[in-house]
Amino acid sequence: MNPPRAAYRLQFKPTVGFLLAEHLLDYLSHLGISHIYASPIFKATKGSTHGYDVVDPTQLNPELGSVEEFQHLMTQVEAKGMSWVQDIVSNHMAFAPENMMLMNVLEQGPASPYFKFFDTDWDHTYESLKGKLLVPFLGKPYAECLENGEIKLTYDSTGLKVNYYEHRFPLHVESYYIVFSHRLDVLEESIGKQHPDTLKFLGILYLLKPPAITLDQVELGKKMLWELHSENAKIREFIDGNIQFFNGTPGIPESFNLLDDLLSRQYFRLAFWKVATEEINYRRFFNINGLISLNVQHSDVMANTHAFILRMIQENKFSGLRVDHIDGLYDPTNYLKKLREKAPEAYVVVEKILELEESLPDWP
Repeated sequence: MNPPRAAYRLQFKPTVGFLLAEHLLDYLSHLGISHIYASPIFKATKGSTHGYDVVDPTQLNPELGSVEEFQHLMTQVEAKGMSWVQDIVSNHMAFAPENMMLMNVLEQGPASPYFKFFDTDWDHTYESLKGKLLVPFLGKPYAECLENGEIKLTYDSTGLKVNYYEHRFPLHVESYYIVFSHRLDVLEESIGKQHPDTLKFLGILYLLKPPAITLDQVELGKKMLWELHSENAKIREFIDGNIQFFNGTPGIPESFNLLDDLLSRQYFRLAFWKVATEEINYRRFFNINGLISLNVQHSDVMANTHAFILRMIQENKFSGLRVDHIDGLYDPTNYLKKLREKAPEAYVVVEKILELEESLPDWP
């Protein structure tokens, strides 16, 4: 174990990346700094100025620099006789479109390999939340946002999504059949029932029709649909027309019925952000809706989210870890025991806010 003699914190952000940090090393070395204490350097939401809104803890934040630049920085840190204590965010990830694990859960539900990664009550007492994850990011009540045309169905190479300003959420596979089979007679009249692309289009819809479908079939079907959309102008016109049809017309409430019904079939429920005070069904960081907690107490979740961190320790890149808000975790004590087992020689410290009469728990 290599405890710090004198630590210096580096707050990384897009304007302060790995290259700039390398230029500071001589100065820090002359100060007598033994350890650099680095803010989170993992992939975070775009433009993050702090790094605690992590979207992928298994890779570096590309906004801070390349893998090669990071490796060179680590080499220079070691060459100057300094060590590195890394701030890690074990408790939560950002509830954001860039969080591909969470988006996979919203799209695939129980079939997602990440379904149990996030601390969610899928069997909520409210019937409207059973089997759904609350998404409390609307600026106004749901019906008002819907009828104002602020909630929009979109389609691109990544598939069907529902957008609310910067928020984008993928739709469940059955949505493809619902959206693309609507007004089929229009397509058949446009290019003919027996046209090869019509038959291919219908074949893909059949492939995507639940319940007889695998995840591989989903990805194949989505890819083939986009190819048809890209290559056949008539099919593109038909699909884009359906998207527009589902998006309704502001001022005509009944025109949003199709989109409302489509959204009711998803693994998530869009809601006014204030609803979270009563209906939240996922554990958050404090009361921040945009930070969803992880089930890091499960071995497979810890193994996945800590793979990069532990590899850096094994490679002697990180000599220590600072665990952000340890008491946000479901089971801090067992987490620290597991962390010590996986990193027996690492210097480990935790952050814990104490109440005035509170004592620090007996943690290893």
